[in-house]
Amino acid sequence: MPVLATLPLIVALTMSLPSAASGQDGVPAALVSASRPARIPAEPSDLLTHSPLTACHAGDAPGVAASKRSRIATWNIRAARSAPVAAIARELKAMQADVIALQEVDVRTRRTGFVDEPAALAAALGFHYVFAASIKWDEGDYGLAILSRWPLTEVRRHRLTATGAAEPRIVLEVTVCADGRPLRLFNHHADGRVASRRIGFAELREILQADVGHGLLVLGDFNERPDAPGVRSLIDAGLVDLGADDNADTADSGRIDYLLADGPLARRTSRARVWRTDKSDHNAVLVDVEW
Repeated sequence: MPVLATLPLIVALTMSLPSAASGQDGVPAALVSASRPARIPAEPSDLLTHSPLTACHAGDAPGVAASKRSRIATWNIRAARSAPVAAIARELKAMQADVIALQEVDVRTRRTGFVDEPAALAAALGFHYVFAASIKWDEGDYGLAILSRWPLTEVRRHRLTATGAAEPRIVLEVTVCADGRPLRLFNHHADGRVASRRIGFAELREILQADVGHGLLVLGDFNERPDAPGVRSLIDAGLVDLGADDNADTADSGRIDYLLADGPLARRTSRARVWRTDKSDHNAVLVDVEW
């Protein structure tokens, strides 16, 4: 029998297990146990869906010359398995964020009732959105999303190298037209395996290197502490850790969710703060930008 043909059987068996049987990235713990046994590699997905793209011109928004405060958030929502999509939407509304990067997002998977989560959240907020799948999972797709009050100008998925049985990972690059000016964001969910995570961070640095210093944000669930090599490599590349002063935990495993900005943008950005929530196994992180 082909290897991939056994995936539906694995999904069917694991769906009957309690939620505690799922690993930190939403993959069944049987496949990511402490002994790290061989596992069936997840199949990459090509799904990329988004709201219509638009050009960004300074004259498009009134009063763009005046500085405005914009709120940016990042949140690993655990595929809405700790709380339904409607509750996730209410939490996002309470945050009052203008742009939100999401990790662990399902689109039409069996485990979450075949809901298109990014489309449903965008509709509830009245936002634009983009979803980039990393893998096919449980009859649907699983990956990253960005929701934005402002129109999207550009979207791009960067695929990262995975080692062995590690889950294929991506970087979602998005430019939004924020009050008539382009704002670039890079959303990343790093791998749980050290070797693959190290490669992913090295490739992320390559993706960013030409644009650091021109105003950008790098945000997401990095699956490691602030003093770990991957996070340090991004700071060494010229990014500022906006949560370094408080260093507050964002999950049970410590501070693993981040908002980083390059120098020009960091000078106009507030210190990051943690938004405590019971709607996921991660808390959200927020910053305000004088835009």
